[in-house]
Amino acid sequence: MALSSFKQCNSAMPMKRKVKIDPRIILEREQKKKKKIENELMKLERLERTLKPVDEFDSQRRLKRVASERTRENTELTREEKLKRFHLEKKWCVYSYKQYKAVCGQINQATKFAAEALAELRKESEELYVQAIQEDPSILSYSKSGPTETPPIKNYQFPDGEYNEVTKVW
Repeated sequence: MALSSFKQCNSAMPMKRKVKIDPRIILEREQKKKKKIENELMKLERLERTLKPVDEFDSQRRLKRVASERTRENTELTREEKLKRFHLEKKWCVYSYKQYKAVCGQINQATKFAAEALAELRKESEELYVQAIQEDPSILSYSKSGPTETPPIKNYQFPDGEYNEVTKVW
């Protein structure tokens, strides 16, 4: 067994010799890398300062210019006006709540009457009851006319994937 492992070790590729590099050359390489990284950082810092103009911001600039013309002075309301508005808002809340309750009551009453009518119909005839609970297609009818598939255009030249780039370059 010792002999077979010796053959395997003997037939393996010889190890490469380590090349000794002068420490000064290693130091110069590291300094070059540091300098390159510093230069890239400086470029990035310079590019950060210049912002790309965005077309959507133009309208905001125009609005800022005329902002003084578009502002209104805040007028202090009198106590009577505040009370009047408060009572008006309260009346509106009461009115809208009553209206909501009335609509809910009408819906509940209609469903109750419909359920009672169906119960009476079921007592009279099961067949009529089954017909009554079937969906009526004429109530929610939807009709569509026209082709279901669009035929292909003859001699159509398909685009080859090229397009016009309209993005502004800054």
